[in-house]
Amino acid sequence: MNKRFSFMTALMLASSLTMAACSGGGSGKGDEGKPDKKVEIRLATWAGADEAKELQKLIDDINAKSTTYTLIQDSNPAEYDTRLITQLTGGTGPDLFWINAQRAAQFAAQGAMLDITDRLNESDHPAGQLDDYYEASLQPFTNKDKVYGLPWLQQPVMLYVNKGMFDEAGVTYPDENWTWDDMIAAATKLTKDANGNHPGDAGFDDKSTQQWGFTLNGWPPSQMFIWQNGGDVLTEDGASPIDSKEAVEALNFYADLVNGPLTPPQQIIRDRGFDKMFRDGQVAMFMGGAADDLDSTIENVQAFMVPAGPTGIHATFGDILGMGINAKTKHKDTAVDALLDLTDAIHHWKIMPPRASLADLETLQKLHPKKTHSLEAIIASMEYARPYRYSEQYPDWDNIYWTQLMDPIVNAGADPDDLIASVKPLLEAALKK
Repeated sequence: MNKRFSFMTALMLASSLTMAACSGGGSGKGDEGKPDKKVEIRLATWAGADEAKELQKLIDDINAKSTTYTLIQDSNPAEYDTRLITQLTGGTGPDLFWINAQRAAQFAAQGAMLDITDRLNESDHPAGQLDDYYEASLQPFTNKDKVYGLPWLQQPVMLYVNKGMFDEAGVTYPDENWTWDDMIAAATKLTKDANGNHPGDAGFDDKSTQQWGFTLNGWPPSQMFIWQNGGDVLTEDGASPIDSKEAVEALNFYADLVNGPLTPPQQIIRDRGFDKMFRDGQVAMFMGGAADDLDSTIENVQAFMVPAGPTGIHATFGDILGMGINAKTKHKDTAVDALLDLTDAIHHWKIMPPRASLADLETLQKLHPKKTHSLEAIIASMEYARPYRYSEQYPDWDNIYWTQLMDPIVNAGADPDDLIASVKPLLEAALKK
């Protein structure tokens, strides 16, 4: 879902988009009124073949009920961001489009998405009730108290556990009281070499490890661990306090995991496949999104809340996806109607819907019966899920955070203490551009 492309290309395209957006858009109340006949509303998505088929079923149902519009799906996952920005810049963009949180924050600030604040305030549509949404899910779509889109998914990172491996090792399943120490203790018992020895045992051979307790490769995000330790990587005023005691401790914890015996070496992960190692029973714990199918396609696997930090602080990364409306659409009012109808339909399709009214166990059990055993933990995790602090400058900041800090830690075994002092000013400078 995170579609990366050349950073410089993104910058140039985003700059062009800003200039194009300034020539049109706005809230445009009273633009076309209600049409006399059904108009076509074009929808761009990154859905792959299978997902697009499922989405089309929703669209067919919506189209059958609508008297004002017909939704036309255009799903093309290849270079989705580049293609969308090029279309919007050239004035040939779709009326509606799927958008991730990072791009939504940029588009909202640049005026490329329609301001739908007034229309939502006047709407009685279930998907238009802003007070029903988790606050974090609306953040990327809000700029200067104006709303420019709606989220259709807020996916907290969960701890997926192979319960069979836990049972065999005599390890208790995670619960809401688990901290880093509990995870490390469990991972130690779940890691074993060819002779059945565990790290710390006499004779343990990390060159012949057959099973690992945990895995990471830059994912799950290090920011999440910093939040759990009471720190932050980016503040509202543009500071990047990665040199705080809390951040330094968390980054070192992350580095110790990457380079220690409890997780596979990065070359093995690349050779065997990151989540595939969990699927194949070579790794006992894996952190993935709540929408992942690990607990519905692998026997005896369940999702639990991620561990809290050493002092009990709960936090998890929440991946947010949603939809926006092209500020230059010729059918503003009708596009809003379509946005609300489709958003509500996706809320009843995808997990996890970012609305509190849908986040109850009974409702979700009916919608997602294959994930019943994980739903309580997913619902609880929504309270602690948070996105990155996105802004127009965030892609530049993120590029530095990864290439100058995390990539050396993950792939070169670098010591965070050797990097932090030089990376911090680069991060803060990126936000001032």
